[in-house]
Amino acid sequence: MKTKAIIFDFNGTLFWDSEINYKSWYNCILRWLDVEYTLDQYVLLNGRTTYETLEKVFPRQLNKEEIEKFSIEKDQEYLKVMDSEKDKLSLAEGAEKLLTQLLKDNYKISIATSAPPSLMKEYENIFKLSRYFKDDYIISSDGTLPSKPNPAIYNKAINVLNVSPRETVVFEDSKSGIISASKANVKKIIAVNSLGSDIKTISSLKEIDYIINSYNDVSIEAFFN
Repeated sequence: MKTKAIIFDFNGTLFWDSEINYKSWYNCILRWLDVEYTLDQYVLLNGRTTYETLEKVFPRQLNKEEIEKFSIEKDQEYLKVMDSEKDKLSLAEGAEKLLTQLLKDNYKISIATSAPPSLMKEYENIFKLSRYFKDDYIISSDGTLPSKPNPAIYNKAINVLNVSPRETVVFEDSKSGIISASKANVKKIIAVNSLGSDIKTISSLKEIDYIINSYNDVSIEAFFN
């Protein structure tokens, strides 16, 4: 079946922000719990929502008010770290060239991300994502859908794009995201070996079709047909 749509995860896939995200989690957890959050721990939780990560890192169960409070603090810390590096920020190497070509070739393109809507607005301000993505084609984590590896967010993106799963190719950087896309029964899954990704785990997954180190590695004819 001919490919009609391409869905991208965002953090770690289109925007390689692992260092920013890790720094923000490290700073917050050190402040909250007085313990150091290791890079290995971060990699294991890559692709999870803020809510789920909080549940994993805290030694006790948090109530709804605490989860909301800590989530806001984490987002604020992330923005603070990102702002300190804003002059260096860009989408992943080759991504804008690929997005431009996909639109030129009449593919439908979407984002399916665990990031909350508030952060996606910040990314719009920085990267002008609306140059490539229609507003309703950006599916973010608003709390109404279970997170990856549940396929709900990819199922929603596929429905919004009005295509079938077997007409859809997904780009992902995390194990949970890859499993999520696989459960949505998409045509192909392309793993992105971004900075901070667990490439050893990702490369062992039977669900992936290709691994790329840069979007300059993507061949539209070979990957999408």
